[in-house]
Amino acid sequence: MQTNHCIVCFKPIKSNNLHLVFNNQPKVCSRCLKSFDPQFIKYHIDDVKALAIYPYNEKIKEELFLFKGCKDYVLKDAFLDPFKFEIKVKFKGFYIVPIPSYGEHDLKRGFNHVEEIFKTLNLKMLKVLEKTSDVKQANKSSKERLEIGKSLKFIGKETNIRDRKILIVDDVCTTGSSLKAIVKIIKNYHPKEIKILTVAKRILSKEEEKYVTDETIIND
Repeated sequence: MQTNHCIVCFKPIKSNNLHLVFNNQPKVCSRCLKSFDPQFIKYHIDDVKALAIYPYNEKIKEELFLFKGCKDYVLKDAFLDPFKFEIKVKFKGFYIVPIPSYGEHDLKRGFNHVEEIFKTLNLKMLKVLEKTSDVKQANKSSKERLEIGKSLKFIGKETNIRDRKILIVDDVCTTGSSLKAIVKIIKNYHPKEIKILTVAKRILSKEEEKYVTDETIIND
């Protein structure tokens, strides 16, 4: 009998966890999944319901860096695979709209990291957005982050979005500025429904929340 090995720690996966038993050929072991700390965090970007699978902790940060920065492509399946069945059921009938990254970054990396992570859900993906400049959120004020939408361009057709259920996806929600800009763009094309799914979400302290005015967090 073939033994699966964890794509994070490379150790054999023991299917003694009930979730792993029902997850055919799991790719992440129980120990690594525990270090990811899945919490399924509910929040809102304006009036749109959003869900993050994990808090943006050191382990998630490390594995995303290895995937994005070090081009460890096999890690594309580490984040959603443990819960892909549940996620596919929850978002059945939705069309995925990935948040774009700057094209030159994708060329250097050899892939778009957001697209590769969410391909595991086997939902139809609509690449209707383009990032026209290399705008980074780091060290920007809340007011400056509101300008991020100017670097995003809709390159699809209205028929791509109209009357469809749209799932906007990203790897990490920090302040929510990019997500808010995408929601504003997508609403112009009359979707039936919009929801948001991210791999992780940065949990802000009360002191940090005072300086973030462009995102409303509601745990419901």
